[in-house]
Amino acid sequence: MWWIWVIVAVIVILVIAALLAVGRRGKQKRDRGRAGTMREEAAARAPELRQREAHARETEAEAAAARAEADRRQAEAERLQAQAEDRHRHAGELRDEHEDHLRRADEVDPDVDTKRDDYVPGAAGTQEPSAAGTSEERAAEPAGGRGSATGPTTVTTPEGDTEAVDDDSRLRGSERRGEGGATSTDR
Repeated sequence: MWWIWVIVAVIVILVIAALLAVGRRGKQKRDRGRAGTMREEAAARAPELRQREAHARETEAEAAAARAEADRRQAEAERLQAQAEDRHRHAGELRDEHEDHLRRADEVDPDVDTKRDDYVPGAAGTQEPSAAGTSEERAAEPAGGRGSATGPTTVTTPEGDTEAVDDDSRLRGSERRGEGGATSTDR
């Protein structure tokens, strides 16, 4: 009788193994179906993925081009800055040389007092010798000489008359007339 129990146990084990095999085959079939569906979904999304990757590469190329352009512009700005600094330096040297030349000319000119507190190099003595005037006219002029900014000016009025005015009254008159005034100045 024990062999009957052995046979029944073997049959039960075989039935369980068969059920497991059938279940495993069913699961594999379901898994294959799910995997196929997932592959189809992935294949459907592949063009979108390629398009997005292409857009990303295009954007990366645009960024690289923009960086290159920015670097080129930065280099150009640095070159122009260096050129501007060089020109400022050169202009400063020329200005200093010009001012020294005017200062030496003023030191030679007997009509210019270079020891005054308000002395400006070249402000006086820029007139032609024939326009220097008489000694009385020079005595009536401001200390800076005829070429100073506060000297008298000849003004032609809109009526065609000419008159001598100092710079302050000329400026007040031009302010009254506005920008469109018909006044001309002769020095």
